Amino acid sequence: MLRARTFQFIHGSEALLKNRIAASLALAAALTLGMSGCSLIAHNATGVEYAPSDGVQVTSEGVALRNIMLVADEAGENFNLVFTSVNNTGAPAQVSLNMKSESADATLDFEAPAGTTSFGNPETDDELLVTALDGLQAGQTVKTYFTINGTGDLVEFIPLLDGTLKEYQGYVLAAGAGQLAEMNAEDLADMTEAQIAEAAEAAGESVEDFTKRVSQIAADATKVG
Repeated sequence: MLRARTFQFIHGSEALLKNRIAASLALAAALTLGMSGCSLIAHNATGVEYAPSDGVQVTSEGVALRNIMLVADEAGENFNLVFTSVNNTGAPAQVSLNMKSESADATLDFEAPAGTTSFGNPETDDELLVTALDGLQAGQTVKTYFTINGTGDLVEFIPLLDGTLKEYQGYVLAAGAGQLAEMNAEDLADMTEAQIAEAAEAAGESVEDFTKRVSQIAADATKVG
């Protein structure tokens, strides 16, 4: 009787173990099937191109414009185009941005040099591209048509930002930067000392600082839309 009971106990344990193994295999199969099903219906995130910041990006014919955004000036009237161009063609690329909304229609044309070039930082030697966008303000987006070396089938919605976030405060231009960007060396030379002093006072700057800033903006800006 003791042996029978012992055998019966061991036999029952083996059955229980087999049942548990079978259940584990079934669960593993179900999980595998479930994960496979997800892979079949879900997009592979690593295979989708995306901009890892607040800006957008476009790529065409060996030229990439990365982290593109428009940062409003202190008055919120003009926008500084901030981005990095990566031109792997070995030659300068001709780029045009046409920004359209119900209230605004502006175009910026510029050249993207070969290699990697930053645009929009007034504290460095970055080129400045400034445009007015009537009726638009920070927090919105503007539909933009890109043309790179003649290829124009590129459309993105560029975000309009301001200096609320610390990382973008360095891209906020002084109020009126758009008008100053239109000035050239001759315009500045035509101003009398009294006019320069008056403009400097209105800007809250010394004559020396004002003249230096206007000269730098006029030299860097290529076009105001």
